[in-house]
Amino acid sequence: MASETPSPAKQCPSQVNFTIGWICVLQKEYRAALAILDETYDHVALARGEGDRNHYVFGRVGEHYVVINLPPSGWHGRIRASTIASDMRSSFPRMRFVLIVGIAGGAPSPKEDVRLGDVVLGTQVVPWNTGKWTQHGFQRTGMTRAPPRELLEAITFFDQRLWSPDTLLLSKSIDDIASKAPTGAGFARPTKDRLYKPGFAHTESICDCLQAESGLPGQLCWRDRRDGEPVRVFQGAIGSDDVVMKNSQTRDAIAQRENVLCFEMEADGVMDIMPCLPVRGISDYADEHKNDDWQLYAALTAAICGRELLLSISRGVVARFPLTLTGDLVDRYMKGAFSRPNSFPGSETERLRQNRDTLIERRDFLRELVIPGIRQKQRTLRDDSPELRDEVQRLKDAQKILKEHLQDLKDILNDHCDLDSSPDPAIREEYQSLKTQLQRDLEAIESFASITGGTLKNTGHMLTHLSKVCKNQSMNVAGTVFVSISTLLGRTMNLWRSSRLPPEAMWEWVSSKTRRIRGSGDVTESIHLV
Repeated sequence: MASETPSPAKQCPSQVNFTIGWICVLQKEYRAALAILDETYDHVALARGEGDRNHYVFGRVGEHYVVINLPPSGWHGRIRASTIASDMRSSFPRMRFVLIVGIAGGAPSPKEDVRLGDVVLGTQVVPWNTGKWTQHGFQRTGMTRAPPRELLEAITFFDQRLWSPDTLLLSKSIDDIASKAPTGAGFARPTKDRLYKPGFAHTESICDCLQAESGLPGQLCWRDRRDGEPVRVFQGAIGSDDVVMKNSQTRDAIAQRENVLCFEMEADGVMDIMPCLPVRGISDYADEHKNDDWQLYAALTAAICGRELLLSISRGVVARFPLTLTGDLVDRYMKGAFSRPNSFPGSETERLRQNRDTLIERRDFLRELVIPGIRQKQRTLRDDSPELRDEVQRLKDAQKILKEHLQDLKDILNDHCDLDSSPDPAIREEYQSLKTQLQRDLEAIESFASITGGTLKNTGHMLTHLSKVCKNQSMNVAGTVFVSISTLLGRTMNLWRSSRLPPEAMWEWVSSKTRRIRGSGDVTESIHLV
């Protein structure tokens, strides 16, 4: 088990290896998250998505590489959490899911004896306050959502570990962390756990919620003494909305109506961004009585359960998680590589190599994730659908910008030709290696455009041949158009490579080289080279 301040590792894994996010919104949740890491890493080579203002800690839990956000003081709630998640996703688009780990207000009932320090794993997220008031009362319109199946299966395996012969003792893990934490860290389990009756309102002058001993035993709910493990793990729905629950009677009414075990404010917003599993330690009873003593301990019990959940999933399972991204997040990820500052430490060649690696990772991302996604949509959407058209255009724009920036890096490297005559052989070797790589990178991107053009030409010839067999004039015109576009694409790429014309000049040249033709019947207009 890790200590509260794990030592930095000697080598930092690549940014693309961090496929699990860990979101916390309170400083105490952040402290608990650091305490359960096996190792932390220096992230000097972080290339951010455009507009990502989060600060991160890179760490490892078992075989998993995890990114934890540094929560700004005073930030909490649905909108704040969704902003953190969106920024995190823009810098780590290969991230499969996030755990949102922290504290919540419990909703105990005769059926579910939830107590302070216990943990709730959110198998459903209920936006309990999203809806409308009608003449018949409040009608919830917010949609109940659930984590992905793979995370629900991880909960099952985690539960199996808790009850297996080789029992996972959460209390032992908690004691290990508490014993390694600095003196005064506050991870010790508090002794005062009072659940007041729902009708007993908090009044400063008479309420004993802040006193060491209760002077109002008649206002406390009677509960059986617990034996065995002091921390219990529950599974079920959690209430998540942008409202703080601090009323015991409303708590019980909502809990009974929605069958929720606790209340928090962030999970519903994060689920709008990416797959998410909330892990919540109970720090109070969602009533008006004051009790902050349990916050750090509850944050720690949640963090330890989050850790054990990750240890219940293999890296292979994480890699098989579905990966979907909105066009906006793809844009932010791509543009982040082209914006400043993404300044890296080291010598000039080391900084150029870091920037080159960042660009190549973006290229690989397009090839491995974006292009297959477009091909999948081509099977289900019409070619003229706005969604498909926008994604294809976004891909073309990204490839063009990638090439421009690789060329810029090559030009900068050429300006440092003095490095090629450096007396240090290591510097000369690094210079030549980077120069060769950049040239190959540019050729690879041009090759991709050539392959695209070749596909168009082959399709055109096939359509022309089929038109003769089927005696279909429309198919013949379509074939001519495909061949023409292929030729135009090739000429355009050649001109761009030799001249580096701005877009306006390129468009004028393309327009001067095309004319419109019209087929018979209802064949639509197409372009043809002159």
